[in-house]
Amino acid sequence: MLDSSGSVEYIYAKTSGMLAKAFVGKRANRLFQAKNLADLWQTVFESPAPAVPENVLAQTIEKNAENRFLSEYISLVDSFDRPEPVALQLLRSFDYSNIKKINFALRTGKKDLPDVTDTGRFSQIKYRAWPNIAKMTEDGCFAWVTDVVEAKDVKDFEHKLDAQYVVDLWHAVKKTRGEAKGTIEELIKEQLILQNIVWAIRLKLYYNMEPDDVLAYLAGSGTEPLENDVLIEPVLKILHKPLDIYSEWASWNYADLLNPADDVTAWTVDPRYLQRAASNKIHKMALRMFHKFPCSSAVLVPWFMIRELELDYICTAAEGLRLDVGEEETKEFAGV
Repeated sequence: MLDSSGSVEYIYAKTSGMLAKAFVGKRANRLFQAKNLADLWQTVFESPAPAVPENVLAQTIEKNAENRFLSEYISLVDSFDRPEPVALQLLRSFDYSNIKKINFALRTGKKDLPDVTDTGRFSQIKYRAWPNIAKMTEDGCFAWVTDVVEAKDVKDFEHKLDAQYVVDLWHAVKKTRGEAKGTIEELIKEQLILQNIVWAIRLKLYYNMEPDDVLAYLAGSGTEPLENDVLIEPVLKILHKPLDIYSEWASWNYADLLNPADDVTAWTVDPRYLQRAASNKIHKMALRMFHKFPCSSAVLVPWFMIRELELDYICTAAEGLRLDVGEEETKEFAGV
């Protein structure tokens, strides 16, 4: 375990080398230039693709890319005696997804443990206790999950998990040490606000939810009532905006992330476009932060976020090839 300045400089050099090979920025285009899944495998892993059916190969690419990302991140976290709490909480985001998978598997009568993403010694889930969910979650942050949640309650259950993750992430941000604390807080805050905004627009557009109902499904910091929460207050400014009148959005402080209004009479907010633009904005912020604090364990935070975007690109490219979607359409969907 290393925490000296020389060791941190070594980690920065190591993470810089990893990012130089990452498929983000201009290098992301290489993923979408692949002619088939075997070509994509060769691009991502620099080795011949296994001889398996196409649909299996697509899933294998996604899973192997996720495993590589996770393995590299855990090795970096393990390099520090005292990694930033926020770096650990980002890793535990996989546990929250795993709990949802486990509940679905148990609810639908599956006999085997689903294909989870094991975070090793950092995991908050005891997989050996399968299929006893109460034993799997005891003594960890999911100890309140003691029974299988039925279909009618899944939406509220998954929102509770999402909200808990955000609260724990925000608390971890507040524990950050050193000069990078303000920048980490700014980065995570912007990401969570934009996620809430995109989710709010989706709920309004696709489910015709009223503003008060939308508010109940957002994720705040847990420190204030929802209306005053630092992660939710910016969303209040758009909850009552009509989704199809561009002039109502033109002066919004995130207007540059909206889909273009080539024809204002036929324009509607596109949450998919907004989500892609928001991801690119966060990626640029993370990249700036990575280079701003080279001698701090804080580099793990932007590194995680940049590589998370790369993983999303790889999965999108694989899915596009599996479904025989054209290169330009897949790139547009990915926001490249």
